[in-house]
Amino acid sequence: MSPRVFVIVLNFNGADWLIACLGALLQTAYSDFSVIVVDNASTDDSLNLIRVKYPEIILLQNNRNDGFSAGNNLGIRYALERRADYVVLLNPDTKVKPDWLSRMIEVGEQEPSLGILGAVQLRYDNEDWNSWTHTALSPAQQMLLSSQGQCPAWLEMEWVEGSCFAIKRKVIKSVGLFDPIFFSFYEEIDYCRRARYHGFRTGLVTQSRLHHHRGGVWGATPEKQMVRDYQCDKSQFIYSLTAPDRAIAKNLFNYGQTFLSKVKDALVAMKYVHLLALARMQFSIWRQSLMIWRKWRADRLKLTGYGAI
Repeated sequence: MSPRVFVIVLNFNGADWLIACLGALLQTAYSDFSVIVVDNASTDDSLNLIRVKYPEIILLQNNRNDGFSAGNNLGIRYALERRADYVVLLNPDTKVKPDWLSRMIEVGEQEPSLGILGAVQLRYDNEDWNSWTHTALSPAQQMLLSSQGQCPAWLEMEWVEGSCFAIKRKVIKSVGLFDPIFFSFYEEIDYCRRARYHGFRTGLVTQSRLHHHRGGVWGATPEKQMVRDYQCDKSQFIYSLTAPDRAIAKNLFNYGQTFLSKVKDALVAMKYVHLLALARMQFSIWRQSLMIWRKWRADRLKLTGYGAI
């Protein structure tokens, strides 16, 4: 019997991407999977589109935009209650290959220690690797992945991108859900870090392929790009501050270095609006300082409990 899989597509005003995404997803050549769309209070035509064109898809609605972590957690809870063996997060600006899921589950079932799996990402409109695949793989891995007939079934990674993020049930039961302290960005890196402390490995399945636009759901306007950059920088600071393998003093030192580096870059580029955003960001982060400390402490205790430090 094939493992039961739930694929979760988190959506916020992504109507322009959903038809291609869900159309390809429903052509997946796998015997036992269901699709959940979690909608984070979209104001475009997303809800009507899903109800009319894809009535077979499970639709869960939030009454506000809760971000990546909390939004996906809603879908994960729903899937676990229905005895999912795997939960796969998938971005709306993706188009999967028909065999993407069967390739992924096959590797997952063959490797008990492999808890989190990702796919090789291609550009949205052609078969070339996209920027994440190029960046994530070392030159040696790139050469290995390009070699015909010599590529292993999977490559070990420190983390895989949340745009395609498969998690085994046993991992979620051990590690828990995504941490909602991350509204957007770095939540999947944090999750892979936490999973590693529980003894689970993360891998890129070399024959599982999908097209990913990267950033498509954020839109192309300068205003939306600024929001995206703000959220990414803020999450980077929080991720660094909560590194449990370092003392809090070391995390604060790294935080200061990162902050000064970003200030320098903004001054050199004369992007004073970025300086204002950085200042506002620091105020927001320090308002969350107690939450950040609690997360660092909780992960630190788990890390020492598992004997990793």
